[in-house]
Amino acid sequence: MDVIWFRPPAGDTGTLNACYNAVDIHVIRGRAEQVALLDGDRPVTFARLLTEVGAFAGVLQAFGVGLGDEVVVMDAPPLEDTVAQLACARVGAVLLREPSPAPALAVVGTAAGHDFGAVALVTVDDSGELDWATAMRAGRTDPAGCAEVPGDALLRVTDGTRVATAAHLLAVAAGEVVDPVLTSLMAGETLVLAGDRS
Repeated sequence: MDVIWFRPPAGDTGTLNACYNAVDIHVIRGRAEQVALLDGDRPVTFARLLTEVGAFAGVLQAFGVGLGDEVVVMDAPPLEDTVAQLACARVGAVLLREPSPAPALAVVGTAAGHDFGAVALVTVDDSGELDWATAMRAGRTDPAGCAEVPGDALLRVTDGTRVATAAHLLAVAAGEVVDPVLTSLMAGETLVLAGDRS
């Protein structure tokens, strides 16, 4: 598989977007109705995934989340977790898999057991400030496009490991790294959702 750049490196790090490489490119290339992922027995096409990811990316933008801002995603079910992860990449936000003192936004499966203080919170159930369904309805009215992300910008931080966007995508494309979400999607293969998405 190839990595698609918005602006290839030329004495700098260039710009690209992980979500574009995982989702948008397949829709652009005429594979919109191909199954991108299976959530249990429910198939989700690339077109549908793009709609959902664009919507949640719109939610992130509505909260002021953009390039380099940190978003905590914890305890979310696999589908919502995957959508949130791709949406973070779409707007250039840094996905965090651990609590942070001051992230721009927190996405959690339930608010129980988490103390994020004054941080904006989206929960998959209705236990937080804003529940997922309500957020997604709003996001669908103003979905976000793909940000031009510098190649050296962070994609995510997991267990203290900082993952840079371009290096990670190139490693995934070369088969040097297996990413639980990006490996299948970048290859245009069906991602079967189960368990942890980190």
